[in-house]
Amino acid sequence: LIQTPTHLHIEVSIPHVRVSTSTIDLRVADGTEVNLYAPPTYLLRLTLPDRVIDEDAVEDSLSCSAIGFSPIQEEGTQSNEVQRLLTKEDLPKLQYNPEKNHGTLVVILRKEEEGIWPDLDLLGRLQQPTQKMQMKTASKKLLVQEIDENGEELKNNEINEANHEVMEECMSVQKTISYGLFKKYSNVFRDYARAGLANEMLECPNPDEAIGNGEESTELEEQYRRELRRQTENEKFDAGRYLNDLDIANEGDMIFDSAIMMKPHWMKISKSELSGESFFTSDESHLLAELPRQTNFPTNLSAEQKKSALLCLLDILFAYAYDHRTTDGDPTVESSWTVMILSPTLSWLECYNPPYDTIADVICWSIRRSLIYPYLRSYELAKRIAEDVCEIMRRGRRTVIRCLLQMHKIMEKSESHYLFNKLYIDPLIGWIQQCDEDEVHQVGDELERLLRAKASNSADALGKQHLDLDLEDIERRFFESDDETGTCSSDDENSSSTVDYESDDESGGDTEITTDEEGQTKRFTNEDGRQSSALLDENIGQEGSLIHVMQNLTVHKDDS
Repeated sequence: LIQTPTHLHIEVSIPHVRVSTSTIDLRVADGTEVNLYAPPTYLLRLTLPDRVIDEDAVEDSLSCSAIGFSPIQEEGTQSNEVQRLLTKEDLPKLQYNPEKNHGTLVVILRKEEEGIWPDLDLLGRLQQPTQKMQMKTASKKLLVQEIDENGEELKNNEINEANHEVMEECMSVQKTISYGLFKKYSNVFRDYARAGLANEMLECPNPDEAIGNGEESTELEEQYRRELRRQTENEKFDAGRYLNDLDIANEGDMIFDSAIMMKPHWMKISKSELSGESFFTSDESHLLAELPRQTNFPTNLSAEQKKSALLCLLDILFAYAYDHRTTDGDPTVESSWTVMILSPTLSWLECYNPPYDTIADVICWSIRRSLIYPYLRSYELAKRIAEDVCEIMRRGRRTVIRCLLQMHKIMEKSESHYLFNKLYIDPLIGWIQQCDEDEVHQVGDELERLLRAKASNSADALGKQHLDLDLEDIERRFFESDDETGTCSSDDENSSSTVDYESDDESGGDTEITTDEEGQTKRFTNEDGRQSSALLDENIGQEGSLIHVMQNLTVHKDDS
């Protein structure tokens, strides 16, 4: 999409369509709905953020001009302003360029009011239906109505009472577990679990089966699953592995050093790029247009539902930022597993419930998993990743979308984790385009306050003591044992400097050598009265020394 203050140009690539006036149909409805139809398969429907001039407006203007009336004045305009008469030049136009991308159709629309429209690069936002269309869909009557024996329509309360027992029986047979963004999916992993493939896709065992006895509420079932997740994490935590990476910053680990020194793409974005319309690359814009249109978002989301989705976004971004840094921005075949295993949302289908679950809780759980599962289990690296998540959110929706688009590519290439695109990644890409910029910034600002409190050691909500892994106690015992080991080693070195034992000849005798206060060396013979000093370096080379020793050895052997 390209815009000027007066016109909007929409470039559509249709390389496999035979273009003619009879095969291309362009309609603009209500000044905001653009429908481009190319039979038999192509249909483009866009909802513009403001009004353009359509055929009806031009016809009305020409009719008024023909009979000598001026067009009806729009509300909000000054009385001394004269509205410009519309002509055929203002009608929507189509231009076809067969050489560009093997066939490109350009739709030219004139704006009703001059100006620059925001967020035209968020193509998913333009593909959402208008409120009028949503209301029309919601107001459709049922094709089948329930009636009683007399032919009268049953009331809603009567229908609910009649179906209540049936619903109770169905729920008692099988309790449905919902997950995904806004809990839109269920029974996705059931067949994979039967085939034994679910364990390769996520960590949660039997994600479509209830952990309790099946009679608990959804909230209680989610609590059971969370407790099982934390128990599993505690069992898999390796204190020795954590201590190995405790001082990794001073050990010269190449992967760690590269991850810390890396400058990721969200740190390279300038303010002018964030405010401009050319933020996304052509490949990113193409992927945004190709993603399935998410039209089934719940209407009138509550504040808790929005906050829950943003919390899911936080732990997914933490997992992505960890993999991005440790792979130097070049994903590997293990990247999909890394993102899955670090994110509680992806690995356990975690659902957050604000205000009980907070941003501090989500970041702590992500840091906790980064010290249990991946290759680098460094608390220092985890803090850097938390700062990355803060920076991504503070830079707004477009930076978040770019990270999610890269994550979409990672999951799409995986044979085990591609379903997470449908469950979480793609819906998040569609939903985040509908959010206000301020909502994303507020989460980043709150996370920044938590990180600042951590840096100043005041009310540290992200400290090691909140990870429930006893890290401080593990480190304290490690350093205490290290000090004791160092003390014992020092005592051994002091004693070895005053007393040495030299191995004697084949008879196995020893000679003890000590040093007196004046620094004179004293040699003591072994129990058999034989001296081995003749084999010392100071005596080697003296005439007859070796013969003398051999003779003594021979005499001693004969005596024995």
